[in-house]
Amino acid sequence: MKKTDEQLLYAIARGNKKAFKELYQTWAPAIYRLVKRMLAGKNADCDEIFQEAMLRIWQKAALFDPAKGKAKSWIYLVATRHCLNWLNSKSCHNKSNETDYELNKHESHDLSPEEAAFNKEESKRALELLACLPDEMQQVITLRHLEDLSIDEIAQITQTPAGTVKSRIFYGLKKLRSFFFKENSYE
Repeated sequence: MKKTDEQLLYAIARGNKKAFKELYQTWAPAIYRLVKRMLAGKNADCDEIFQEAMLRIWQKAALFDPAKGKAKSWIYLVATRHCLNWLNSKSCHNKSNETDYELNKHESHDLSPEEAAFNKEESKRALELLACLPDEMQQVITLRHLEDLSIDEIAQITQTPAGTVKSRIFYGLKKLRSFFFKENSYE
């Protein structure tokens, strides 16, 4: 019988390596996507930062408290905070010219090579513009629009009221639009 994430975290807190292996297998793809999206355009070694985030989950499992939220939210919170700490320590607020992650991962095979190249460039530019936002806005937009989490889940992960999450998403998207229009004006 498969254990719940909560049960796995309790077992990990007691040093159970088998439980961590099971949690790792379940959560590694989602956490890796989160890390890759949060660090897009930062010329970071996403694999290393992902492994460090998973190590933090192992090390901090004893801090999980089901009275404060779900295991899913706690796992995302630990990984998100690790990424934000890394970003803050590296002062990664400058734009990067390189990113290897595409927003359009479900790109249609019906596109012409020119359309596919245009979509890839647009995705790359969107990630670069996202990196220009303050960390709080970048985090909630990433969680909402790239990880497809609900406002309530994001509020739990970030330990922020849902209204604040909505506000950060609204103003973050507004800033992204202003960056885009400023960049594409022909004045």
